[in-house]
Amino acid sequence: MSDIAPKDASRQKTVARWIFGGMSFIPLIGVLFGIIAIILGAVNRRKEPVFLGIGGILFTVFIYGNLYYWGVVATTGPYAELKVPLTRQLMETDAGQIALFKNKHGVLPATLDEVASSTPETAMFTMTDAWMNKFKYVPQQDDHFQLISAGPDKVFGTSDDIQETF
Repeated sequence: MSDIAPKDASRQKTVARWIFGGMSFIPLIGVLFGIIAIILGAVNRRKEPVFLGIGGILFTVFIYGNLYYWGVVATTGPYAELKVPLTRQLMETDAGQIALFKNKHGVLPATLDEVASSTPETAMFTMTDAWMNKFKYVPQQDDHFQLISAGPDKVFGTSDDIQETF
């Protein structure tokens, strides 16, 4: 029985390297497992776990890179049609913060920066649309105001601008 124990211990170490290597393909938390697989492979001078760990880390970078690109940067693609309703929702949220500012100070703010400086950090006030462009804020005479997004083309004054009056 004594000669079986070392084989089992060696087999467990081999299995652990493969398990950590495989788990490195789990997005985000797999980076930690990938690093462990790389270390185990390097310590034991085995390149397969190292390649698995590197592959898992690259997989995470690829997945989250694509999500960031298509969700934030790209003006076309699978998430492009969701950005217009998201921008309207962001406008509604900002309009609520502007209304709270008016109730507190008695007048509409002159700029969005004035609202941002008086808004608690826990409150959501973005000042930007889904394309990461600042809203244009236009106070009007009758205690109403307008928020305008430049839209997908990121240029104000074009047909794709999104305007809401509150």
